[in-house]
Amino acid sequence: MAPPAAAAKCPTTVLDLDDDLLREVFLRLPGLPSLVRAALSCRTFLSAVRSSPAFRRSFRALHPSPFVGLFVQRRGFKPEASSFHAHHSPPDPDFEAAARGGDFSLTALPLPDADGDEENDEDLEEDGDVEEEEEYEEDDDEDEEVASPVWQIERCCDGYVVLFNRRAKQITAYNPLTRALHLYPSPPRLFSDATNFEFHVISSQEDPGAPPRVLCFAFDFFEFFQAKAVVHIISPDSSVKSKCRKFPGTGSGVTGKMVNGSVYWTHVGKPYITMLDTATLKFTRMDLPPLLADQEGPECAFVFGNTKDGRPCIVYPDFCSLDVFFWRREDEFYDDGRNYWMLDHTLPLKTIRQFVKFSEGDDEFIIVRLMDVIDGVMYLRTEYDGCTEAPQLLLSFCLETAELKMICEDYHKPICPYIMAWPPSLVQNDKGPCSKDEALSTPGSEGSDVKAGGGPTEPASVARA
Repeated sequence: MAPPAAAAKCPTTVLDLDDDLLREVFLRLPGLPSLVRAALSCRTFLSAVRSSPAFRRSFRALHPSPFVGLFVQRRGFKPEASSFHAHHSPPDPDFEAAARGGDFSLTALPLPDADGDEENDEDLEEDGDVEEEEEYEEDDDEDEEVASPVWQIERCCDGYVVLFNRRAKQITAYNPLTRALHLYPSPPRLFSDATNFEFHVISSQEDPGAPPRVLCFAFDFFEFFQAKAVVHIISPDSSVKSKCRKFPGTGSGVTGKMVNGSVYWTHVGKPYITMLDTATLKFTRMDLPPLLADQEGPECAFVFGNTKDGRPCIVYPDFCSLDVFFWRREDEFYDDGRNYWMLDHTLPLKTIRQFVKFSEGDDEFIIVRLMDVIDGVMYLRTEYDGCTEAPQLLLSFCLETAELKMICEDYHKPICPYIMAWPPSLVQNDKGPCSKDEALSTPGSEGSDVKAGGGPTEPASVARA
Protein backbone atom coordinates (compact mmCIF):
# COMPACT_ATOMS: atom_id res chain seq x y z
CA MET A 1 0.00 0.00 0.00
CA ALA A 2 1.51 3.32 -1.07
CA PRO A 3 2.00 5.97 1.65
CA PRO A 4 -0.35 8.96 1.44
CA ALA A 5 1.02 11.89 -0.53
CA ALA A 6 2.32 14.73 1.62
CA ALA A 7 0.26 17.87 1.52
CA ALA A 8 1.82 20.55 -0.62
CA LYS A 9 3.14 23.46 1.46
CA CYS A 10 2.06 26.93 0.53
CA PRO A 11 5.04 29.18 -0.21
CA THR A 12 5.83 31.79 2.45
CA THR A 13 5.77 35.36 1.21
CA VAL A 14 6.66 38.69 2.76
CA LEU A 15 2.96 39.24 3.44
CA ASP A 16 3.07 36.32 5.88
CA LEU A 17 5.49 38.18 8.16
CA ASP A 18 4.00 39.70 11.27
CA ASP A 19 4.12 43.46 11.89
CA ASP A 20 7.19 43.29 14.16
CA LEU A 21 9.26 41.52 11.50
CA LEU A 22 8.04 43.89 8.80
CA ARG A 23 9.09 46.87 10.87
CA GLU A 24 12.54 45.32 11.40
CA VAL A 25 12.87 45.09 7.61
CA PHE A 26 11.67 48.67 7.13
CA LEU A 27 14.26 50.00 9.59
CA ARG A 28 16.95 48.85 7.14
CA LEU A 29 15.62 50.97 4.28
CA PRO A 30 17.97 53.77 3.20
CA GLY A 31 15.68 56.67 4.10
CA LEU A 32 12.22 58.17 4.45
CA PRO A 33 11.37 58.33 0.70
CA SER A 34 12.03 54.57 0.41
CA LEU A 35 9.86 53.91 3.46
CA VAL A 36 6.99 55.92 1.98
CA ARG A 37 7.20 53.98 -1.27
CA ALA A 38 7.30 50.62 0.55
CA ALA A 39 4.51 51.45 3.00
CA LEU A 40 2.14 52.63 0.29
CA SER A 41 2.64 49.51 -1.83
CA CYS A 42 -0.02 47.54 0.10
CA ARG A 43 -2.38 47.84 3.06
CA THR A 44 -0.43 45.31 5.17
CA PHE A 45 2.78 47.33 4.98
CA LEU A 46 0.95 50.61 5.57
CA SER A 47 -0.79 49.25 8.67
CA ALA A 48 2.49 47.97 10.12
CA VAL A 49 4.13 51.37 9.77
CA ARG A 50 1.20 53.51 10.89
CA SER A 51 0.30 51.50 13.98
CA SER A 52 3.60 51.89 15.80
CA PRO A 53 4.77 55.24 17.23
CA ALA A 54 7.82 53.36 18.58
CA PHE A 55 8.81 52.40 15.03
CA ARG A 56 8.46 56.00 13.93
CA ARG A 57 10.84 57.11 16.69
CA SER A 58 13.32 54.34 15.89
CA PHE A 59 13.31 55.09 12.18
CA ARG A 60 13.88 58.81 12.71
CA ALA A 61 16.69 58.03 15.16
CA LEU A 62 18.46 55.90 12.52
CA HIS A 63 17.76 58.08 9.48
CA PRO A 64 18.22 61.86 9.45
CA SER A 65 15.43 64.05 8.11
CA PRO A 66 15.99 64.14 4.33
CA PHE A 67 17.38 67.38 2.95
CA VAL A 68 15.46 68.02 -0.30
CA GLY A 69 16.86 71.31 -1.54
CA LEU A 70 16.95 75.08 -1.21
CA PHE A 71 14.35 77.76 -1.74
CA VAL A 72 16.09 80.92 -2.95
CA GLN A 73 14.49 84.33 -2.86
CA ARG A 74 15.92 87.84 -2.76
CA ARG A 75 13.83 89.77 -0.29
CA GLY A 76 13.47 93.47 0.34
CA PHE A 77 11.32 96.33 -0.89
CA LYS A 78 10.89 94.64 -4.28
CA PRO A 79 11.36 90.90 -3.68
CA GLU A 80 11.98 88.49 -6.53
CA ALA A 81 9.92 85.41 -7.26
CA SER A 82 11.25 82.36 -5.42
CA SER A 83 13.10 79.49 -7.07
CA PHE A 84 13.95 75.97 -5.87
CA HIS A 85 17.14 73.99 -6.35
CA ALA A 86 16.95 70.27 -5.56
CA HIS A 87 20.04 68.61 -4.07
CA HIS A 88 20.37 64.91 -3.27
CA SER A 89 23.63 63.04 -3.19
CA PRO A 90 24.26 60.23 -3.86
CA PRO A 91 21.47 59.71 -6.42
CA ASP A 92 18.46 58.04 -4.82
CA PRO A 93 15.62 56.98 -7.20
CA ASP A 94 12.98 57.15 -4.44
CA PHE A 95 14.21 60.57 -3.34
CA GLU A 96 14.27 61.89 -6.88
CA ALA A 97 10.78 60.54 -7.53
CA ALA A 98 9.46 62.33 -4.42
CA ALA A 99 11.11 65.58 -5.48
CA ARG A 100 9.74 65.32 -9.03
CA GLY A 101 6.23 64.76 -7.72
CA GLY A 102 6.35 67.84 -5.50
CA ASP A 103 5.13 71.32 -6.38
CA PHE A 104 8.34 73.18 -5.59
CA SER A 105 7.44 75.90 -8.08
CA LEU A 106 4.60 76.75 -5.66
CA THR A 107 2.09 76.90 -8.49
CA ALA A 108 -0.81 76.08 -6.15
CA LEU A 109 -0.47 79.36 -4.25
CA PRO A 110 -3.50 81.58 -4.82
CA LEU A 111 -3.15 84.90 -6.56
CA PRO A 112 -2.92 87.53 -3.82
CA ASP A 113 -6.17 89.41 -3.25
CA ALA A 114 -5.42 93.01 -2.38
CA ASP A 115 -8.87 93.39 -0.84
CA GLY A 116 -8.52 90.49 1.60
CA ASP A 117 -10.68 90.63 4.71
CA GLU A 118 -9.28 91.24 8.15
CA GLU A 119 -10.32 89.32 11.21
CA ASN A 120 -10.39 90.46 14.80
CA ASP A 121 -7.92 89.33 17.44
CA GLU A 122 -8.56 88.06 20.89
CA ASP A 123 -5.85 89.95 22.76
CA LEU A 124 -4.58 88.29 25.92
CA GLU A 125 -2.40 89.94 28.51
CA GLU A 126 0.34 87.99 30.29
CA ASP A 127 -1.98 87.21 33.19
CA GLY A 128 -4.51 85.66 30.78
CA ASP A 129 -7.12 88.44 30.89
CA VAL A 130 -8.86 89.30 27.64
CA GLU A 131 -8.59 92.84 26.32
CA GLU A 132 -11.15 94.55 24.16
CA GLU A 133 -10.15 94.85 20.51
CA GLU A 134 -8.94 98.29 19.55
CA GLU A 135 -10.52 100.18 16.71
CA TYR A 136 -8.24 100.41 13.70
CA GLU A 137 -8.43 102.71 10.77
CA GLU A 138 -8.29 101.56 7.19
CA ASP A 139 -4.85 101.33 5.58
CA ASP A 140 -3.73 104.17 3.37
CA ASP A 141 -4.09 103.71 -0.37
CA GLU A 142 -0.42 104.62 -0.73
CA ASP A 143 0.62 101.58 1.31
CA GLU A 144 -1.45 99.38 -0.97
CA GLU A 145 0.24 100.77 -4.08
CA VAL A 146 3.85 100.39 -2.95
CA ALA A 147 3.43 96.91 -1.46
CA SER A 148 4.78 94.06 -3.57
CA PRO A 149 2.36 91.44 -4.95
CA VAL A 150 5.00 88.70 -4.65
CA TRP A 151 4.55 85.90 -2.11
CA GLN A 152 7.61 86.15 0.16
CA ILE A 153 9.08 83.02 1.75
CA GLU A 154 9.71 83.60 5.43
CA ARG A 155 10.92 80.14 6.37
CA CYS A 156 10.51 76.38 5.90
CA CYS A 157 9.49 74.27 8.88
CA ASP A 158 7.57 71.06 9.60
CA GLY A 159 7.55 70.29 5.88
CA TYR A 160 5.77 73.56 5.10
CA VAL A 161 6.88 76.67 3.28
CA VAL A 162 5.52 79.66 5.21
CA LEU A 163 4.83 82.69 3.00
CA PHE A 164 3.20 86.07 3.44
CA ASN A 165 2.06 88.93 1.26
CA ARG A 166 1.78 92.48 2.53
CA ARG A 167 -0.39 93.70 -0.30
CA ALA A 168 -3.00 90.98 0.18
CA LYS A 169 -2.58 90.86 3.98
CA GLN A 170 -2.39 87.08 3.68
CA ILE A 171 -0.34 84.36 5.37
CA THR A 172 -0.14 80.84 3.98
CA ALA A 173 1.55 77.52 4.77
CA TYR A 174 2.10 75.15 1.85
CA ASN A 175 3.58 71.65 1.77
CA PRO A 176 5.08 71.12 -1.72
CA LEU A 177 5.25 67.32 -1.30
CA THR A 178 1.68 66.68 -0.15
CA ARG A 179 0.30 69.89 -1.74
CA ALA A 180 -1.47 70.74 1.51
CA LEU A 181 -2.39 74.44 1.44
CA HIS A 182 -3.65 76.55 4.36
CA LEU A 183 -4.57 80.24 4.28
CA TYR A 184 -4.61 82.27 7.49
CA PRO A 185 -6.61 85.43 8.23
CA SER A 186 -4.37 88.35 9.07
CA PRO A 187 -4.90 90.15 12.40
CA PRO A 188 -5.89 93.82 12.02
CA ARG A 189 -3.15 96.08 10.63
CA LEU A 190 -0.52 93.40 11.14
CA PHE A 191 1.20 94.10 7.83
CA SER A 192 0.80 97.88 7.88
CA ASP A 193 2.08 98.48 11.42
CA ALA A 194 4.86 95.96 11.96
CA THR A 195 8.36 96.51 10.58
CA ASN A 196 9.65 92.98 11.23
CA PHE A 197 7.97 89.58 11.04
CA GLU A 198 8.75 86.04 12.05
CA PHE A 199 6.54 82.99 11.43
CA HIS A 200 6.49 79.47 12.89
CA VAL A 201 4.27 76.46 12.18
CA ILE A 202 2.60 74.81 15.20
CA SER A 203 1.76 71.23 14.24
CA SER A 204 -0.58 69.06 16.30
CA GLN A 205 1.22 66.12 17.90
CA GLU A 206 -2.07 64.50 18.94
CA ASP A 207 -3.74 64.82 15.53
CA PRO A 208 -1.15 65.00 12.73
CA GLY A 209 -3.90 65.38 10.13
CA ALA A 210 -5.25 68.56 11.71
CA PRO A 211 -4.44 71.87 9.99
CA PRO A 212 -1.48 73.54 11.72
CA ARG A 213 -1.60 76.91 13.37
CA VAL A 214 0.87 79.70 12.62
CA LEU A 215 2.68 81.76 15.23
CA CYS A 216 3.52 85.26 14.04
CA PHE A 217 5.99 87.45 15.91
CA ALA A 218 5.43 91.10 14.89
CA PHE A 219 7.67 93.99 15.93
CA ASP A 220 7.07 97.69 15.37
CA PHE A 221 7.67 101.17 16.78
CA PHE A 222 4.71 103.18 18.02
CA GLU A 223 4.55 106.78 19.22
CA PHE A 224 7.63 108.33 20.86
CA PHE A 225 9.70 105.61 19.11
CA GLN A 226 8.98 102.98 21.73
CA ALA A 227 9.37 99.36 20.65
CA LYS A 228 6.41 97.01 20.77
CA ALA A 229 6.34 93.30 19.99
CA VAL A 230 3.40 90.91 20.02
CA VAL A 231 2.92 87.23 19.31
CA HIS A 232 -0.16 86.14 17.35
CA ILE A 233 -1.28 82.51 17.18
CA ILE A 234 -3.52 82.15 14.13
CA SER A 235 -5.75 79.28 13.05
CA PRO A 236 -6.63 78.65 9.39
CA ASP A 237 -10.28 78.46 10.43
CA SER A 238 -11.54 82.04 10.17
CA SER A 239 -14.26 81.27 12.72
CA VAL A 240 -11.56 80.79 15.40
CA LYS A 241 -10.25 84.09 16.72
CA SER A 242 -6.50 84.50 16.78
CA LYS A 243 -4.81 84.83 20.17
CA CYS A 244 -2.31 87.54 20.97
CA ARG A 245 0.32 87.89 23.69
CA LYS A 246 2.52 90.86 24.44
CA PHE A 247 6.16 89.87 24.09
CA PRO A 248 7.99 90.47 27.40
CA GLY A 249 10.78 93.01 27.26
CA THR A 250 12.16 94.38 24.04
CA GLY A 251 11.49 92.63 20.75
CA SER A 252 14.29 94.35 18.86
CA GLY A 253 16.90 92.10 17.30
CA VAL A 254 15.40 88.79 18.43
CA THR A 255 15.51 85.53 16.46
CA GLY A 256 13.16 82.63 17.22
CA LYS A 257 13.29 78.87 16.69
CA MET A 258 10.49 76.33 17.16
CA VAL A 259 11.53 73.19 19.10
CA ASN A 260 9.07 70.61 20.43
CA GLY A 261 6.09 72.93 20.57
CA SER A 262 7.93 75.87 22.13
CA VAL A 263 9.53 78.91 20.52
CA TYR A 264 12.91 80.09 21.81
CA TRP A 265 13.97 83.69 21.09
CA THR A 266 17.59 84.76 21.42
CA HIS A 267 18.29 88.44 22.15
CA VAL A 268 21.08 90.69 20.94
CA GLY A 269 23.48 91.31 23.82
CA LYS A 270 21.24 89.64 26.42
CA PRO A 271 22.37 86.67 28.63
CA TYR A 272 19.08 84.82 28.34
CA ILE A 273 16.56 83.21 25.98
CA THR A 274 12.81 83.95 26.05
CA MET A 275 10.67 80.83 25.61
CA LEU A 276 6.96 80.58 24.80
CA ASP A 277 5.07 77.31 25.37
CA THR A 278 2.51 77.35 22.55
CA ALA A 279 0.22 74.98 24.47
CA THR A 280 -0.08 77.10 27.62
CA LEU A 281 0.87 80.50 26.09
CA LYS A 282 3.23 81.10 29.01
CA PHE A 283 6.53 82.93 28.66
CA THR A 284 9.59 81.81 30.65
CA ARG A 285 13.23 82.86 30.66
CA MET A 286 16.17 80.48 30.12
CA ASP A 287 19.73 81.45 31.02
CA LEU A 288 22.49 81.06 28.48
CA PRO A 289 25.60 78.95 29.14
CA PRO A 290 28.11 80.95 31.24
CA LEU A 291 30.50 81.08 28.29
CA LEU A 292 27.88 82.86 26.17
CA ALA A 293 26.29 84.94 28.91
CA ASP A 294 29.48 87.00 29.26
CA GLN A 295 29.99 87.66 25.56
CA GLU A 296 30.31 91.26 24.46
CA GLY A 297 29.29 92.96 21.26
CA PRO A 298 26.13 94.16 19.53
CA GLU A 299 25.35 90.93 17.67
CA CYS A 300 24.32 87.43 18.70
CA ALA A 301 27.40 85.31 18.00
CA PHE A 302 25.59 81.97 18.28
CA VAL A 303 22.71 80.11 16.64
CA PHE A 304 19.90 78.29 18.44
CA GLY A 305 18.66 75.04 16.92
CA ASN A 306 17.47 71.51 17.66
CA THR A 307 19.04 68.05 17.72
CA LYS A 308 17.78 65.01 15.81
CA ASP A 309 15.73 63.91 18.83
CA GLY A 310 14.17 67.38 19.18
CA ARG A 311 16.25 68.77 22.06
CA PRO A 312 17.38 72.42 22.06
CA CYS A 313 21.00 73.08 21.18
CA ILE A 314 23.29 76.08 20.72
CA VAL A 315 26.24 76.39 18.34
CA TYR A 316 28.78 79.09 19.14
CA PRO A 317 31.61 80.09 16.76
CA ASP A 318 34.81 80.58 18.77
CA PHE A 319 38.10 81.84 17.34
CA CYS A 320 39.25 78.42 16.18
CA SER A 321 36.22 76.11 16.58
CA LEU A 322 32.45 75.77 16.62
CA ASP A 323 31.27 74.84 20.13
CA VAL A 324 28.07 72.78 20.43
CA PHE A 325 25.95 72.93 23.62
CA PHE A 326 23.11 70.47 24.35
CA TRP A 327 20.24 71.06 26.79
CA ARG A 328 20.43 67.89 28.94
CA ARG A 329 21.26 66.47 32.34
CA GLU A 330 24.61 67.45 33.83
CA ASP A 331 25.54 63.89 34.81
CA GLU A 332 24.19 60.63 33.38
CA PHE A 333 24.47 58.89 36.78
CA TYR A 334 22.88 61.64 38.86
CA ASP A 335 19.54 63.10 37.90
CA ASP A 336 18.39 66.13 39.87
CA GLY A 337 15.38 66.55 37.60
CA ARG A 338 16.86 69.57 35.83
CA ASN A 339 18.55 70.16 32.48
CA TYR A 340 21.58 72.34 31.88
CA TRP A 341 23.50 73.70 28.91
CA MET A 342 26.37 71.24 28.51
CA LEU A 343 29.28 71.58 26.08
CA ASP A 344 29.04 68.41 24.01
CA HIS A 345 31.77 68.74 21.38
CA THR A 346 33.62 71.19 19.16
CA LEU A 347 34.28 71.36 15.43
CA PRO A 348 37.76 72.77 14.68
CA LEU A 349 37.60 75.36 11.91
CA LYS A 350 40.75 73.85 10.41
CA THR A 351 38.61 70.80 9.59
CA ILE A 352 36.48 72.99 7.32
CA ARG A 353 39.59 74.63 5.87
CA GLN A 354 41.05 71.24 4.97
CA PHE A 355 37.72 70.00 3.59
CA VAL A 356 37.26 73.00 1.31
CA LYS A 357 40.93 72.80 0.19
CA PHE A 358 41.71 76.47 0.01
CA SER A 359 45.01 77.35 -1.57
CA GLU A 360 47.94 77.54 0.82
CA GLY A 361 48.53 81.01 2.20
CA ASP A 362 44.90 82.07 1.89
CA ASP A 363 43.76 80.52 5.20
CA GLU A 364 43.67 83.83 7.04
CA PHE A 365 41.04 85.13 4.64
CA ILE A 366 38.57 82.26 5.12
CA ILE A 367 35.27 83.19 6.77
CA VAL A 368 32.82 80.57 8.05
CA ARG A 369 29.25 81.79 8.45
CA LEU A 370 26.97 79.71 10.66
CA MET A 371 23.55 79.69 8.99
CA ASP A 372 21.22 77.35 10.92
CA VAL A 373 20.89 74.12 12.91
CA ILE A 374 17.97 71.91 11.82
CA ASP A 375 17.27 68.42 13.20
CA GLY A 376 20.86 67.92 14.32
CA VAL A 377 22.42 69.19 11.09
CA MET A 378 24.44 72.41 11.04
CA TYR A 379 24.41 74.47 7.82
CA LEU A 380 27.49 76.58 7.08
CA ARG A 381 28.74 78.95 4.42
CA THR A 382 32.36 79.47 3.51
CA GLU A 383 33.27 82.90 2.19
CA TYR A 384 36.47 84.52 1.07
CA ASP A 385 37.71 87.91 2.20
CA GLY A 386 40.90 88.08 0.14
CA CYS A 387 42.22 88.99 -3.26
CA THR A 388 42.19 85.66 -5.11
CA GLU A 389 39.43 83.27 -6.10
CA ALA A 390 38.44 80.50 -3.69
CA PRO A 391 35.49 78.11 -3.33
CA GLN A 392 32.42 79.63 -1.71
CA LEU A 393 30.29 76.71 -0.62
CA LEU A 394 27.24 75.69 1.37
CA LEU A 395 28.16 72.84 3.77
CA SER A 396 26.34 70.59 6.23
CA PHE A 397 27.76 69.11 9.43
CA CYS A 398 25.98 66.33 11.35
CA LEU A 399 26.22 66.90 15.11
CA GLU A 400 25.86 63.16 15.80
CA THR A 401 28.23 61.60 13.26
CA ALA A 402 30.53 64.63 12.78
CA GLU A 403 30.20 64.11 9.01
CA LEU A 404 30.96 67.19 6.93
CA LYS A 405 29.42 67.40 3.43
CA MET A 406 29.31 69.90 0.62
CA ILE A 407 25.77 70.67 -0.50
CA CYS A 408 26.40 73.01 -3.40
CA GLU A 409 28.08 76.18 -4.57
CA ASP A 410 26.78 79.09 -2.54
CA TYR A 411 24.08 81.27 -4.10
CA HIS A 412 24.89 84.39 -2.05
CA LYS A 413 21.19 85.04 -1.63
CA PRO A 414 18.80 84.43 1.29
CA ILE A 415 18.13 80.69 1.30
CA CYS A 416 15.72 78.39 3.14
CA PRO A 417 16.72 74.71 3.43
CA TYR A 418 13.69 72.47 2.84
CA ILE A 419 13.59 69.29 4.96
CA MET A 420 11.19 66.44 4.18
CA ALA A 421 8.74 65.91 7.06
CA TRP A 422 7.21 62.65 8.25
CA PRO A 423 4.10 62.25 6.04
CA PRO A 424 0.73 62.26 7.84
CA SER A 425 -0.30 59.24 5.75
CA LEU A 426 2.20 57.19 7.81
CA VAL A 427 0.68 58.21 11.14
CA GLN A 428 -2.30 56.44 12.73
CA ASN A 429 -5.24 58.67 13.57
CA ASP A 430 -8.46 58.23 15.54
CA LYS A 431 -10.48 57.56 12.40
CA GLY A 432 -9.07 54.04 12.09
CA PRO A 433 -6.83 52.55 9.42
CA CYS A 434 -6.90 54.15 6.01
CA SER A 435 -6.73 52.38 2.71
CA LYS A 436 -3.89 52.65 0.23
CA ASP A 437 -6.04 54.89 -1.96
CA GLU A 438 -6.72 57.24 0.97
CA ALA A 439 -3.05 57.38 1.87
CA LEU A 440 -2.08 58.16 -1.71
CA SER A 441 -4.74 60.81 -2.24
CA THR A 442 -3.53 64.37 -2.65
CA PRO A 443 -4.66 66.66 0.19
CA GLY A 444 -6.85 69.59 -0.72
CA SER A 445 -7.01 72.92 0.99
CA GLU A 446 -7.78 71.22 4.29
CA GLY A 447 -4.78 68.87 4.15
CA SER A 448 -1.69 69.20 6.31
CA ASP A 449 1.62 67.65 7.20
CA VAL A 450 3.71 67.40 10.35
CA LYS A 451 7.05 67.58 12.09
CA ALA A 452 10.46 68.39 10.87
CA GLY A 453 11.95 71.70 11.96
CA GLY A 454 13.07 74.85 10.37
CA GLY A 455 14.38 78.24 10.91
CA PRO A 456 15.72 81.48 9.54
CA THR A 457 18.76 81.18 7.31
CA GLU A 458 20.12 84.69 7.30
CA PRO A 459 23.74 84.65 8.53
CA ALA A 460 23.61 84.94 12.30
CA SER A 461 27.28 84.74 13.17
CA VAL A 462 30.72 84.97 11.68
CA ALA A 463 33.92 83.13 12.53
CA ARG A 464 37.30 83.32 10.86
CA ALA A 465 39.14 80.07 10.26
